[in-house]
Amino acid sequence: MSAPKGKVVKVSSLKAKTSAKAKTLSEAEQSLEFIEGIKRRWMATVDAIVDPLMLVEKDHRVIQANRALATISTKDIKKVVGSKCHKMFAGRDTPCPGCKLGESIMTESTQTFELNDINGRYYEVTAQPIFDGNGDVEGSLHIYRDRTLAKQLQNQLIQTEKLASIGLLAGGIAHELNNPLAGILLFSQMLLRTVKKESEYYQDVEEIENAAKRCKAIVDSLLDFARQQPAAQLLENKEVVNILDALSAALRFSTVGGKRNKHEIVEKYDTSLDIKALGNKNKIVQVFLNLIQNSLQAMPKAGKLTLRSFLSDDKLWNVIEIEDSGVGIPAAHLKKIFDPFFTSKAEGEGTGLGLSICHGIIEELGGRIEVRSKVRKGTCFSIFFPIPEALREVG
Repeated sequence: MSAPKGKVVKVSSLKAKTSAKAKTLSEAEQSLEFIEGIKRRWMATVDAIVDPLMLVEKDHRVIQANRALATISTKDIKKVVGSKCHKMFAGRDTPCPGCKLGESIMTESTQTFELNDINGRYYEVTAQPIFDGNGDVEGSLHIYRDRTLAKQLQNQLIQTEKLASIGLLAGGIAHELNNPLAGILLFSQMLLRTVKKESEYYQDVEEIENAAKRCKAIVDSLLDFARQQPAAQLLENKEVVNILDALSAALRFSTVGGKRNKHEIVEKYDTSLDIKALGNKNKIVQVFLNLIQNSLQAMPKAGKLTLRSFLSDDKLWNVIEIEDSGVGIPAAHLKKIFDPFFTSKAEGEGTGLGLSICHGIIEELGGRIEVRSKVRKGTCFSIFFPIPEALREVG
């Protein structure tokens, strides 16, 4: 074969070079395909892990995440990568309180901390530093483990233990107050029989008697509270509970301390109905007490608290409504108010467990709690108690 300017190129040499290039290209393609296969299998493995995972750079930017992480963040996996971890996970513009990413990177050690996600669930997070080829830390692997149920059970246990301690204390106080109260009530009644009604002192003595009666009602409620049974027996030893008695007891507790002076309290009960439920009175009082206190707190200066009782239209439920004219609940919060640890109160003012516990107590009784609210208008909680069949038959 002739070439320009008389040069001669050997065909065999050209073919050999072409063949070598083709072989090198084929090997490169095979290597690339092999690497891609490893990458796909590795990502499939990571995505199969049920715990959310993500790789985070020093500046909190997500560089990789598995599908479980995308699921709890309710975002497409492509939108997760590149976003700030605190924005994606908790909806925050700044790092989450308690985050130990910086500490993990600085100390080059594994750190464990606790976080709440954007939906209010509770997670235990492990931050494991990731090193580059030179042995320098370039980021952190975060592993999230959902501990919501465990945390809820732990807090309920703590709450139960606190209630038991309060019950013992309340019982002791009530017994100590009972004797002097009985004396005050007895002597005030004796004075009323001897002092003439037209006397200038009669009204004062009558007020003493009424005040003593109110104190006695509170003490009796304390004694009832102190006689609470262990949590495991609450649902086993059910009794027919007069709902209005339970509501009145809760109202007495919640309005101690002069709260009646700044709140108008209206009671609208259907007196034609003997409203009852099958359950534990102390737990039902606890539900009412929590809801009434929430309503009073929603009206810090003044307001109107309305309590209602009635029979549902289908005659299957005893209904109690607790309504306030307070600040109301934003629509975005209504779906979350019964979630464990969700609270709109300032830090340190609430655990977010009150309504969750109330919801659990009523559900255990076979009932339900509904809520409707308007911002700056007020909130109304409706508690539905199932009527036992035996009571339905009696009518």
